[in-house]
Amino acid sequence: MRNLNLFFIFWILFLSNNVFSQDTSGIAPEISAHFLQKEQYSDSILFYRKLYKKSKRIQKKEENLELAFYVALQYYPELKDTKISVKLKKIKSTMMAQPDADFIIKSKNDRKYRILINSSKEFNGMNYEDLSFNSLVGWIGHELAHITEYNRKSNGQLVHFISNYLFSRKHLKHTENSADKETVKRGLGYSLYEGVTFLFKNPKIFKNYKERNEEYYLSPTEILAEIKLTEQKNK
Repeated sequence: MRNLNLFFIFWILFLSNNVFSQDTSGIAPEISAHFLQKEQYSDSILFYRKLYKKSKRIQKKEENLELAFYVALQYYPELKDTKISVKLKKIKSTMMAQPDADFIIKSKNDRKYRILINSSKEFNGMNYEDLSFNSLVGWIGHELAHITEYNRKSNGQLVHFISNYLFSRKHLKHTENSADKETVKRGLGYSLYEGVTFLFKNPKIFKNYKERNEEYYLSPTEILAEIKLTEQKNK
């Protein structure tokens, strides 16, 4: 019981506690050529809704967000039957992914996850509505990378992981760097690159938010390096 109480303290902290109209000037044409365009996928939205009818829930049926979520899922085929909901909520970051709080009393196969997307118009980060379709897919891809990691852990391992994420800056940086690298490996590196580049160029985003991103996530230069490394391995 004591351990269970400690878990809920961790979890409350976790819930109360990750960034991207986008100007792509300054991005090389050979890079922007890899960017995903909404028009490529618009005709597939009914197919995606049917494909994920039983396992995915989106709170706000906004086509740009919904389609970006479905497109990102194509890069994580092992999550096809995983129960994931997308919800808008006032949080302190643009997005975050987490297991539902009741996972501790469920079997691993019965877990549900949620991606929370900031609904506030007034916070020091980036509103999701300002993101290009390409960047939105990349950032959702980053959150799906977190979910794949959660999915590999037992309940006890996941509780330990969450506590480390909350209280260890070293673990936090390792976790976010790993999610960025996984996003690149899955094929969404250029989407992630555009979003992070825009983050640092956007004068509306507060300095402390950019500094946090710089500390815990890969920089645009590091993302490009990971892309090149992945492309060389796949040749």
